[in-house]
Amino acid sequence: MKILKNNFFDNKKNDSEYPLIPLRDMVIFPGMLKTFYVGRNESIEAVNLALNSYNKLIFLATQKNSNIENPSRKDIHKIGVISRIKDVNPGPDKSIIKIFIEGIDRAEITDFNEINNVKKVIVKNIPVKVLDDSTKSEALLNFVVKEFKKFINLSKISSEIIDNISKSKNEDMLVDLIIPHLKTTIEKKIELLEEKDIIKRLRLLSELITANIEILQLERKINFEVKKKIDKSHREYYLHEQIKEIQKELGNLSDEDDYYSPENFNKKLDEIGMPHSVQIKTIKEHKRLIKMQALSPEAGVVRSYLDCLLDLPWENATMDSTDLAIAKKILDEDHYSLQKVKNRILEFLAVRQLNPKTKGPILCFVGPPGTGKTSLGQSVAKTIGREFVRISLGGVRDEAEIRGHRRTYLGALPGKFIQSMRKVKTKNPVFLLDEIDKMSSDFRGDPAAALLEVLDPEQNNQFVDHYLEIPYDLSEVMFITTANSRQGIPYPLLDRMEIIYISGYTEAEKLNIAKKFLFPRELIENGINNINVKIDNNTYLDIIRYYTMEAGVRSLQRQLASICRKIAKRIVLNKDNIKEIIINRKNLHKYLGKKKFIQPSIDEVLDIGVSHGLAWSEIGGSVLPIEIVLYPGSGHIILTGKLGDVMKESAQTAFSYLRANAYLYDIKYKDFYKKYDVHIHFPEGAVPKDGPSAGIAITCGLLSALTKTPMKSKYAMTGEITLTGKILPIGGLKEKSLAAARHKKEKVIIPYENKKDIEELPKTIRNKIEFITVKRATDVFKMVFDESILKKGSNSLNKSIDVKSKKDEIENIITQ
Repeated sequence: MKILKNNFFDNKKNDSEYPLIPLRDMVIFPGMLKTFYVGRNESIEAVNLALNSYNKLIFLATQKNSNIENPSRKDIHKIGVISRIKDVNPGPDKSIIKIFIEGIDRAEITDFNEINNVKKVIVKNIPVKVLDDSTKSEALLNFVVKEFKKFINLSKISSEIIDNISKSKNEDMLVDLIIPHLKTTIEKKIELLEEKDIIKRLRLLSELITANIEILQLERKINFEVKKKIDKSHREYYLHEQIKEIQKELGNLSDEDDYYSPENFNKKLDEIGMPHSVQIKTIKEHKRLIKMQALSPEAGVVRSYLDCLLDLPWENATMDSTDLAIAKKILDEDHYSLQKVKNRILEFLAVRQLNPKTKGPILCFVGPPGTGKTSLGQSVAKTIGREFVRISLGGVRDEAEIRGHRRTYLGALPGKFIQSMRKVKTKNPVFLLDEIDKMSSDFRGDPAAALLEVLDPEQNNQFVDHYLEIPYDLSEVMFITTANSRQGIPYPLLDRMEIIYISGYTEAEKLNIAKKFLFPRELIENGINNINVKIDNNTYLDIIRYYTMEAGVRSLQRQLASICRKIAKRIVLNKDNIKEIIINRKNLHKYLGKKKFIQPSIDEVLDIGVSHGLAWSEIGGSVLPIEIVLYPGSGHIILTGKLGDVMKESAQTAFSYLRANAYLYDIKYKDFYKKYDVHIHFPEGAVPKDGPSAGIAITCGLLSALTKTPMKSKYAMTGEITLTGKILPIGGLKEKSLAAARHKKEKVIIPYENKKDIEELPKTIRNKIEFITVKRATDVFKMVFDESILKKGSNSLNKSIDVKSKKDEIENIITQ
């Protein structure tokens, strides 16, 4: 094989520098004339530099990934083409230009740099190699020319190209002239451009020519087969039949698989049991599709719409399991405790057994995170034997998420409910709507209002999705919703749901959940279930008390998972043949580190001006410390601790109540409402606090500060106070009781009207805490203070007071 010197480099050094334009999805060959647009700022600068300083010469190389906006050297193929810019014109947009180039010669990048936002490359020439005079080489060249002539005869390419080929000075030039006329991939073009061996280039070229000849012959065959099938009176079928024949040749479609042929389409309609009104709409859309061009955008929209209608379950439903014994067994296996919820599910199954046509209830599980609301919904579906679908509503603010988009929009989709029904293929699944209290609304609509039609049993049998534009029956779906707080649920939705509270777990319940459910699952998850890992009850309790602080068991599960991971690491690193591992109180710190939560110590008395209330939150209950001080001022009340409006009103009410009844108590600050400022602070100021249950705790703290008498520390209290001293009922007693138990409170003061709620508390809590019910504030003062806070002459906090004398004394105070 002979090597000839490249003519372009005859009068140049081996290495030359040129501005670079990286090409996307395009390959330029020597001798090719090409017009294309340039839009990147760096590439436009490279064009200007080539015109001004490089005699209109520029280097063109293809990017490896067309999605990269600013390619580096590693992102560009190393071999490209030196080209001459023949013409430059403005593009349709001011930000782009149109250039016309001519490929000159191949070259290889040896160096790459970027100066002033212009990429420049130093390239070296690729020597031209010609075939030797062997018979094998000559046969290969003749075959390429012969096959290309055959390709020209089959295609509509001008035969003048043969004359240009005959004028080519070497075989490399012949390859460069032929390849632009062939249909092939970018990767194949790059392979041909980068190949330096002329024998290999010719072989690759011959394979591409042969492939293109086969494609042309196949197209002729398809056209012939289609024309045989198409009658003159049905010309509108032509394009559809042509695509079908192409799919058949590719092996992707047979006559039986043609989904939208009239025969198969009508058969599908009969199978799915679509209502008559919906069938009329579907057939009408199908007729429109047949008349459309298959590749038109509108045809794609209609086809997607028909796919949605045909995929929806119109008749298919699963049979409910009505065996209460099996249902109870499944619920007990999946969840510990939660008897109220389990009983409600069994009641539903019993009613379904007696009346299968009854409408499904809408249950709403309300409780702190980690208490098993979502997994309980899964267990309901498993118990009944239905398909399960979970839809997260947290953060949803677009009404189209519920009702879908209208088909006039590009990329329109059905709403979440229709999409889910399409996936489960049954019309009576269990839908779990998670975080229904976290929905919001904006300019795109109110999803909570749209959800009313879905959940209302009187309306959802005619639910209309904007995408479908026809009614769809959701009445057989069983809806279950979850929320952390009922306060976040819009009232119209709340009115349609049955609220089931799932409160936080006691220590005993957490202990059993960890032993029976969480730890065995984590052993399997971490691959150590073949090892006997022992954790005694006291160690479980230490994990619960000192490493978690929550109403649910999610953090407890994370701590148990951490133990399992450390055991797995020990096994893999040491390769010990471990059969048994014992984790106890002594070695627990090796697995979980130092204690994260320390149980509060209880003093005999609290500081002056300090009281302990009880608060409910979305993560359970907590003890709410309240600190109050007085200092010289002008009678202002200062509130700190990120309080809501309700808490601020409670503080004002407590202050007004004590001011009105100050004559009863041994107040150490004379005219405190004139000469002193009162600062009421709720620690943990970063945590928002609000709710109608802190009034009595604030009142006790104020009285402690005013009389300079500390409260007894064993008490915690909850309840709202009125201006006349009445104690109003509260909610969330279980969560607040659990918080009191965690903080070793012996006695909890609650409103008298909450007495009925004590029976629903766990027995372990009732055995640990004494609950005291009160009707008035004076009942509380009698318990938490000594009688020394009374003015001299008063024998009891409950001493009856003559109304007239009381009125006279108040008037005297006001006069003073």
